[in-house]
Amino acid sequence: MIARLSTALGLVLLTALSILRISRTPSVVPATAPDTVFSAERALRYVAQIARRPHPMGTEEHDRVRDYIVAQLQGLGLETEIQTTTAIGTRYQEAGRVQNIIGVLRGTASNRDALLLMVHYDGVEAGPAAGDDGAGAAALLETLHALRARRAPIAYDIIALFTDGEESGLLGAAAFVREHPRAKDVAIALNFEARGTSGRSSMFETGPGNLDAVRMLRSARDVTAGSVFTTLYRTLPNDTDLSELALLNVPALNFAFADGVERYHTTHDDLAHLNPGSVQHHGVQMLALAKSFSAGPLPRPRTPDAVFFDFPLVGLVVYPSWIAFILAILLVPLPLAMLNERGATSRVLLGSLAMVATTGVCAALASLVTLTGAARWSGLFAAPLALAAIGVNIAVYLPLSRRFGDRIHEGALLVWAVLGATLSFAIPAVSYPFVWPALFGVIAAYSRRLAAEWVAAIVAIMMLAGFAYAASVIMLGVAGAGAVLLVLLVSMLSWLCAPLVARVFDDWRVALGSMIPLAIAVALVGKLTVKQSADHPVRTGLTYAQNANDASAFFGSSTIDDAWTRMALGTTTRGPDWTTRIGPSTEYLYGHATPSASLEAPSVSLVSDSTAGDVRRLAVRVNAPRGTTAVVVRVLGAAVHRAMIDGRVVDTTRFRERTRVWATEYWNVPSGGAVFEFTIDAGRAVTVEVAARRPGLPPTLPIPARPDSVVASQAGDASVVVRAVRF
Repeated sequence: MIARLSTALGLVLLTALSILRISRTPSVVPATAPDTVFSAERALRYVAQIARRPHPMGTEEHDRVRDYIVAQLQGLGLETEIQTTTAIGTRYQEAGRVQNIIGVLRGTASNRDALLLMVHYDGVEAGPAAGDDGAGAAALLETLHALRARRAPIAYDIIALFTDGEESGLLGAAAFVREHPRAKDVAIALNFEARGTSGRSSMFETGPGNLDAVRMLRSARDVTAGSVFTTLYRTLPNDTDLSELALLNVPALNFAFADGVERYHTTHDDLAHLNPGSVQHHGVQMLALAKSFSAGPLPRPRTPDAVFFDFPLVGLVVYPSWIAFILAILLVPLPLAMLNERGATSRVLLGSLAMVATTGVCAALASLVTLTGAARWSGLFAAPLALAAIGVNIAVYLPLSRRFGDRIHEGALLVWAVLGATLSFAIPAVSYPFVWPALFGVIAAYSRRLAAEWVAAIVAIMMLAGFAYAASVIMLGVAGAGAVLLVLLVSMLSWLCAPLVARVFDDWRVALGSMIPLAIAVALVGKLTVKQSADHPVRTGLTYAQNANDASAFFGSSTIDDAWTRMALGTTTRGPDWTTRIGPSTEYLYGHATPSASLEAPSVSLVSDSTAGDVRRLAVRVNAPRGTTAVVVRVLGAAVHRAMIDGRVVDTTRFRERTRVWATEYWNVPSGGAVFEFTIDAGRAVTVEVAARRPGLPPTLPIPARPDSVVASQAGDASVVVRAVRF
């Protein structure tokens, strides 16, 4: 009994440590620390100023934040400028008048090669953006403060870039890459972001040929990074400012914290909910890398991609991809040798089949999980899935191992080895979570020693338990793909560590009889304790839409799933078709017709109209009412073959998505208006429709106060006025 309990306790402790190391943030350095070290307590003073209120493009608050950052840079003695220009997005159908803030800390080198430290200072309309990206902006200011306090000259220039319009389609980064003269001097880029308000600052994306850059990451010491994350991120339809820097084809590292995603882009992305430890982790890595890279040499040597991961006590493990091939060659013969032993083949293959089948069934059942709201992001709902998966897989393993012996576990090791070897040759960067556990597992199986089994368990659990938690609870949510990935990894771990786990249970009935009720009990605790709250809020957003052409108006929301929105709207029906064109998306509003508030409408005026052969070139000027953050311009009635905005060609070659109707959102329309030029077929009449959005609702539409458990999200409550002009 003591052996059983100690084994169970050891496995639980390993799992807890693996999860803790992936979620624990560093201790906060106080403001009394020397100026040469990074202090999150000092950095939070910057956040307090930056994140007072929402500051999207086109607002007075945005300009206040701009002026505050400029003043801080000038106070630190940096060469400072504001790059003001029209930016055209290349990933999304977005444009706008951006104001990038650029500070330069000069180095002693004779060439102009530089390290780029990049954050963004704009935010969404709904929230004050303390995490995304006030934390990054504050970390950069505190890093520059620490570098200046060292008084030792740096070898190479550091360009501190505070981009504008990241939330509006990566506009500031696009403008810097295409128009600023110092873009060509960037030798390496570091970007700092957030997708929540808490958690460790993980390095999740790299530029091309990352071996050298990742090796330099070791200088930051306490890092969370893995080539499996960077490889998977390259396949996702997600972007940060670093996506625009990709055009420079330079080494790059991207950092972000992502816990507390429920508060991301909401009114709760504020100073009160920001974890100071996350800011500290941002900063210690930024400062360490700034010192390392600015010391040179620049440019960095061109290298291939690496396989890398962090491991307790060891730190960041980095090796070239070719080493993954050698590991695969070493790994495969060991389990294959088992098949050559007399009478073993059928039993080993039975173990392989049992593992694959049981893991597959559990993953298929996990795909049916439909948790929503707070439950989706709770470890109390991830734990029941993990416990049930362990119970089912061990319940299958136990009777087979009792009858056929160790060959069943060897069959599981064969699956691990084949998977690890296959990934090593096909996608080396994602091989390590499978190769190393398999290698230690095979060694333990051959040694048949308890100590070796524990070493194999430590390697496997430390690599995969925390990864499973991060992928499901933090990144994807405990539903759909997140639930499937969680159960897949837990099931595979169960088979790899089966000899140890089997020591906890007498037989399969004990495994099921203990793990399933425990899973149900934890799920019930989650059901009773994880509720909609200030920490787990519901996202909402109301819209007043006014049609300037017929004086009609509609009050509604694109989603009416929550009780507060239904109460605020009262009667709800689907809005008229024109309400699908008030924003970049084409979602219907659900609500009710309302009297017009007679808000000022945008204007569309003709600049030029000419026809040459079978081509018509039409140019119009769009002006927006005061207080407008963005306008959406659509061309209806004809296909647009080519477009220019403020004299700049709209390049669609890198767009994430394409729409049937030409449409672009333009942020921060200047007082003189924005000029749109369209090339269409001759003889075609077109309608240019403009929807101008401003924060807030008309005073004629009072709404009940939101409780702490309900937050405005993204654009928040907004008023939109639509006008269509035919040409």
